[in-house]
Amino acid sequence: MYKIISYKKEVIFKNNVDEIISISMDHKLELEEYKIKGNFIVEGEYLNKDITDNFSYNIPYVGYIEDSYDISEAKLTIDDFYYEILDNNILGLFIDIKVDNLKDKPLLEESKTLVDTTENREIQLFDNNYDESYMTYKVYIVREGDTIESILEKYAVTLEQVTKYNVINELNIGDKIIIPYEKN
Repeated sequence: MYKIISYKKEVIFKNNVDEIISISMDHKLELEEYKIKGNFIVEGEYLNKDITDNFSYNIPYVGYIEDSYDISEAKLTIDDFYYEILDNNILGLFIDIKVDNLKDKPLLEESKTLVDTTENREIQLFDNNYDESYMTYKVYIVREGDTIESILEKYAVTLEQVTKYNVINELNIGDKIIIPYEKN
């Protein structure tokens, strides 16, 4: 099984761009626990008023895969990459990361229940060191009239918490924002 994670980034050129002559994209991504981190390296040449210039950008990336998968044999590749020039000096990058060789984790098997007779409460023991404290998130789709401040207020989170999971340069209608929250 595999999952595709889409990533969108805008890069600002120092000059206007009339045409991209060549472009290449490489990556140095690693999967550590359920966190994908590393860099995309985008290089090439562009034309500006009949003058050719080179560009090179090292773009940091952090993403996450759900912890409901066994990632012991997972492999990261780039499934798709395309670009467009926006406003004559902005390069819009669109990258699809493929996480391959995923397997569903088996559901927790039977738990054992013991009763603590001193306080008469149940204690659950799981065979695989299960921890009931975990991080989860909501995906919010930006609507007309939204601001980052209104979204932060609506979900009672800080900008720092949200930027751990998102790169927010500007909000556009339809953008998806990951909103983290803890469950205990």
